[in-house]
Amino acid sequence: MNYNEALEFIHSRMKFGSQPGMERITALCEAFDNPQDKLKFVHVAGTNGKGSTCTMIAKMLEAAGYKVGLFTSPFVVDFRERIQINSQMIPQQDFADIVEKIVPVIEKLRTENIEPTEFEIITAVAFLYFSQENCDIVVLEVGLGGTLDSTNIIKNSEVSVITSISMDHTDILGDSLLEIAAHKCGIFKKGGHVVGYPQPDFTVERFVKEKAKEAGCEYTHSDLARIRLVREESDGSTIIYAGCTFKIPLSGKHQIYNFSTAISAINVLKNKGWTVLAKNMIDGISALKIPARVEIVSEDPLVIIDGGHNAEGVDALCYTLKKHYSDKKIIAVFGMMKDKNYKYCAEKLAPLCERIYTTTVSNPRSLTAKELAAELKNYGVKVKPIDDCGKAYAKALKKADKNSVVLVCGSLYLASDIKKLQK
Repeated sequence: MNYNEALEFIHSRMKFGSQPGMERITALCEAFDNPQDKLKFVHVAGTNGKGSTCTMIAKMLEAAGYKVGLFTSPFVVDFRERIQINSQMIPQQDFADIVEKIVPVIEKLRTENIEPTEFEIITAVAFLYFSQENCDIVVLEVGLGGTLDSTNIIKNSEVSVITSISMDHTDILGDSLLEIAAHKCGIFKKGGHVVGYPQPDFTVERFVKEKAKEAGCEYTHSDLARIRLVREESDGSTIIYAGCTFKIPLSGKHQIYNFSTAISAINVLKNKGWTVLAKNMIDGISALKIPARVEIVSEDPLVIIDGGHNAEGVDALCYTLKKHYSDKKIIAVFGMMKDKNYKYCAEKLAPLCERIYTTTVSNPRSLTAKELAAELKNYGVKVKPIDDCGKAYAKALKKADKNSVVLVCGSLYLASDIKKLQK
């Protein structure tokens, strides 16, 4: 089996959708003698900021000399972004070889009416790869929720991390913040350690603390109070933490909150015997590069790509636009999934833009360009629907001048489509 064949097989499992539950991943991992039991983990759940927080933790551990596995989702350009060791994607042939081993197991499970989903298979591939490569530690991002997510098959974690919690995936996780938080807190391991993000809603923060206490976990609040902001610029922030100067090369105040959560997780690890020096933390953070997080991909014309796709994500984007680009004409290419809160996102984004080209994202769940345009017209912004995102992007670039920002936003799938056009 070659890489393209392996990828085709993985994508063929999309028809089984997202199905919370542990039966399928348990059967899959048991068939390979539970590779996850041979690994140590930092387990990260939350609504927003998981990917950034995971990458920050991984980079600091990598800079400290550890062999660090990183499992995140979704990818932006290359599918293998989801499985990395020390910032290097899983080699294509390794990916293909592991999938080839998994295929006959899935065929056997099918005879028992067990059909692992795409995400469950990717999770198993990651466990097998990290195990065969003898990773010292794995930073493991939850896919959806926590309690019934396939990553939650792990028995223990060095530390469980909760990032920002907000309304998303309400059809699966519940329609209140505390219901959603309960799913996220399902990753807590009895007697373990929990690090909590400074939640915007205090009741959520208190709830997370209570859940940690119920699980007999030691709770550590994000170390935000020890951070002093020196400078916040369009390409990131300079802060002082514990007497050290850090440059966070990611735009937005929310990334400072993610940093405070990541650094708190590192401090828990240090207390457990992991050696991470101040220089390792500084070097790790300065080396951060995460696609589609208010990412500047061109200076002339100025092009920003952001994958924020829910209310909190769009709020963070709008904060950055107001803070750093209020003197610019913003020309947006905007596409969203129909199961996201597109009405809220349209309301927040429209007043900041001079012109918006709506587009249909290459995903079956996409809102159509016309449907999104109809929503935006309620706010008086110039809007034109163009189904093809490449054509929409070309139109935006044509309208841009030295006083403009071309903004691609609303979906990581759209961010992926546009970044591929730039290659």
